[in-house]
Amino acid sequence: MPMNEALKVFLSSRLVVAGFIMILLAMVLSAIAVFQTGHPSYYSSGTLGPGNHTLGNDTFENRYFYCNRSLSLSSKNATVEVSWGNFTAVYNITGNATFIPTDRPEVRVINGTVTYTYRAKAISYPYSDLAIPAAVLAFAGTVVLWVGYTHALRGKRK
Repeated sequence: MPMNEALKVFLSSRLVVAGFIMILLAMVLSAIAVFQTGHPSYYSSGTLGPGNHTLGNDTFENRYFYCNRSLSLSSKNATVEVSWGNFTAVYNITGNATFIPTDRPEVRVINGTVTYTYRAKAISYPYSDLAIPAAVLAFAGTVVLWVGYTHALRGKRK
């Protein structure tokens, strides 16, 4: 059977065409789902005295999937304990110190005062929920395409 004739047989099958359309739609939805919009950010600064301080904004940081964070501490002479996630360390700060936390940082000032600057920059994927229907469409389109393909071959064999 020549290639053009085989192509005509497959494209005349409604199931094959429907399967192709479903897979193409799934690809478009997947492309939209990974689209980023803007880089929302959060910034705070101030002076911390003795005691425990959790920096950042819980609402902002829980809203976004991925945040880049930076924490800068400066003091003439202060002892602080800095922690986030599984990381905890004690520092004697006499100048500037910069950290890249993986979570909201907690600063416990043991003695002295510390000036801080905390920044969090997020990546926003507002259409990521479209990945679920894209996956369903891709699976269903593959099944419909396979069924149409087998029906087209069975019809050509007779």
